[in-house]
Amino acid sequence: MKLNFTLFGALALGLTTAHANAQDIPKTQLNVVGSIGILSMYKDMELPFWTDTIVANSGGAITANVKPFNELGFKGGELFSLVSNGTVQMAHQVLAYTSGSVPMNEATDLVGVVADVEAVHTAAKAFRATHADYLATNHNIKLLGYGTYQSQVVYCRDAFTTLSDLAGRKVRASGASQQVFLEYIGASPIGMAFGEVPTAMANGTIDCAITGALSGFLAKWHEPADYISAVPINHGVIAHIANMDWWNDVDAAAQAALENGLMALEEDMFALASTETADGLACNRGGACDYGTAADMTLVAATPADIALMADAATNAVLPAYKDRCGDDCTTVWNGTIGAAMDFEIK
Repeated sequence: MKLNFTLFGALALGLTTAHANAQDIPKTQLNVVGSIGILSMYKDMELPFWTDTIVANSGGAITANVKPFNELGFKGGELFSLVSNGTVQMAHQVLAYTSGSVPMNEATDLVGVVADVEAVHTAAKAFRATHADYLATNHNIKLLGYGTYQSQVVYCRDAFTTLSDLAGRKVRASGASQQVFLEYIGASPIGMAFGEVPTAMANGTIDCAITGALSGFLAKWHEPADYISAVPINHGVIAHIANMDWWNDVDAAAQAALENGLMALEEDMFALASTETADGLACNRGGACDYGTAADMTLVAATPADIALMADAATNAVLPAYKDRCGDDCTTVWNGTIGAAMDFEIK
């Protein structure tokens, strides 16, 4: 059954880009499901893209109904299959949410391989053509670009001084490689929706949780958690995706507008993510904060032992586990694209 437009409210929003002549674009309406509505990815990037930037360049030729997935009652991971089967036309999919069922989607953001936002973008560019072909062939999905959250870090209720101190603790993780990493260091990974974390940490269901430094601040994770690590675990790549059957029926001029616009959005998202890790850590530990009243968490600084542990985990656990999930052909592709770009090899 198709998503009812009323789920998105009565929004009439627009999109396209200056690269396409607005006079050549026929009137087109579509539905878009965004990422988490309370976070900067949606509020500062996705929503203005659909409501302001693109509509100004198209003269309103293309309009969209857009809502974040959490306001529609979704947990996030199901969007991939909903786009694949045409229930949803377009979405901004957090790829880690699909890593268990579609290992190829986690390829660009494996724990211990990508050290910063710039490295994630390098990996995504190296993998783009292969990923696009895979999604089109196997999942009836058109890949239209990427984005990323800031570096994913550890929030904990109780004190710790190094990542190895997480051994024995229950830690919320998103994505298969985070789960493998936590198991490798002796922690217990727990799957949990983003919005459930503060309550779960407060009542002891979990001890710690991993998310973006700024994302956690905006979601008030600092209320149950007193300690935050500065070590980037990985990041949180998003893909801009569309149902292929729907896409093939879209006018060519509108396709061009969407493709050009979403590629420009990709650049903006990575640029924003590059600054948000530092912003998030500052907001959580009482520094200058443009996102609200700063919290007073204790910052756990990265140590040489932490950096060595991340590299060791990547080589001995994360990459071998990825090979097991994704298969030999997938491994060969990864080695020739992301591995070559990042100077890693899955044996």
